[in-house]
Amino acid sequence: MTGTATSILKVGVEDAELDDWTLPPEVIISGNPVAKGRFLWQSSDKCLGNGVWSCEVGAFTWEYTWDETICFLEGEATITDSQGNSETYGTGDLFFVPIGTKTTWDVTKPVRKVFHLRSDDPVEL
Repeated sequence: MTGTATSILKVGVEDAELDDWTLPPEVIISGNPVAKGRFLWQSSDKCLGNGVWSCEVGAFTWEYTWDETICFLEGEATITDSQGNSETYGTGDLFFVPIGTKTTWDVTKPVRKVFHLRSDDPVEL
């Protein structure tokens, strides 16, 4: 849903139907990191949004063109930034990735997360 919400919005995050959010082939390092997602809500200017995302086992690079707060509902991934800082995240972990961060994701157990993003420019996924 995009725009101004006129009522409380709800989605069951564990069984939400997700759309194909295919990763570009040039960012895939290994495995088959099939990504899917769904916005619960996105502002009319598309600079704010929240929703659900999942990814299968594999590794890929990702440069954040938005600020993103993430909470893992299930799975495990080690995320390494361009300075070599590495952290493993799993079920229940809440973390923030600032705009401009270049990362490598190594998804070792299929991930399902909820997210909130904020961008200076519209986000089209």
